[in-house]
Amino acid sequence: MTIAKQADVVIIGGGVLGTSAAFHLSTLGNKRIVLLDRGPIASGTTPFAAGQTSYLNRDPVALKFGVYCIDFFEHFEERTGYPIDFRQCGSLRIALTEKYQSDLEACLGAAQEAGHEVTHISDRRARELVPTLEPPADCRILFVPRDGYVEPKSVAVAYASAARDRGVAIHTRVSATGIETREDRVQGVRTSEGLIETPWVVLAAGAWTRQFGQRLGLDLHTVPVRHQAFVTAPLPDVKINQPIVRITEPQIYVRHEAAGLLVGGYGFQPLSFDMDEFPADFEIPALPADPLYYEQLAAAASRYFPSLRGAVIIQERRGLPTMAPDGRMIASESEQMPGLIVLSACTVGGIQRSPGAGRIVAEIVSGKPHWIPPSLLSVDRFGDHYSDDESLRARCVETYAHHYHEIL
Repeated sequence: MTIAKQADVVIIGGGVLGTSAAFHLSTLGNKRIVLLDRGPIASGTTPFAAGQTSYLNRDPVALKFGVYCIDFFEHFEERTGYPIDFRQCGSLRIALTEKYQSDLEACLGAAQEAGHEVTHISDRRARELVPTLEPPADCRILFVPRDGYVEPKSVAVAYASAARDRGVAIHTRVSATGIETREDRVQGVRTSEGLIETPWVVLAAGAWTRQFGQRLGLDLHTVPVRHQAFVTAPLPDVKINQPIVRITEPQIYVRHEAAGLLVGGYGFQPLSFDMDEFPADFEIPALPADPLYYEQLAAAASRYFPSLRGAVIIQERRGLPTMAPDGRMIASESEQMPGLIVLSACTVGGIQRSPGAGRIVAEIVSGKPHWIPPSLLSVDRFGDHYSDDESLRARCVETYAHHYHEIL
């Protein structure tokens, strides 16, 4: 397909955030939308995600955002025309110490105030729901029925398919090489296939977002940090409909995966990357593993899931989700370059945040009233803080390492 020379919006990146932006833009009646990706759709970090959807937060704005997202997944086929394998099995949030038990109470209060059926359950009831789990008797456990998980690549593919049906032109194996500006405002996108004139560009390039911005003279505060998980062979007593388990202090999550367990976590040997240090043809599947991370993760999870001891690992997952210094997403138009919308810092939750992120982009381009206060997710909110690469990366790694320990 020949690439148009003019467009109303060009989206750079065909992961779950870029495709959601394309879909949401098309549903608000925007025409002449072009989505570009240097590889196939969902070929970056997206397919290696755990695909978990968690919406509950004690912060009222974050809760509002999360409720939109979970409602979208509950009605995904109705909204897009494409089914996804969304398993709304619920989740258990487990806190072991008083400090984090108070966080659970705050989340419970927020849920009850919003009319959501979130409840405390006993450790005995938790074992009934998740037979392989052995929680300490003195822990506190919340059951969140609306949580779930989805096969991650299917989400991006469904967004892309629905966007295409609504007139979005999708071009894979086409690289965006730069942005043309006039008086600092976006005028077009340079690509490997030529220039596309456009007043709006959505930069959703995943791990490459910061480096792309640097080539434009922009200091984007988003850093890729390696996240890893593993999947075991089938294990006895694993139930297909068992809730996801999240344990705050060791920062681990465990869920069903093909009759085995998928296990991931935070704070185990976190490491950030400068994507310019990789070769030009680098792809996420080539990201090297950190064996120590997997050893520490397995040891931590085995305390609460004894069946993991000696379990056969059949798959390792790792990707490069992006982090911002404060642990929030970036989803806004740049004040330094009007017309450029930056969509990044998925915070190891791009799948679950994708409906809300796409909605924000569509509302910016369409001039709709702000649904989420713009300052919260502004790309410019950090000012001169973390102005050097070393301090930015250090802070983003720290934020990742305490992902379950801080509500930011």
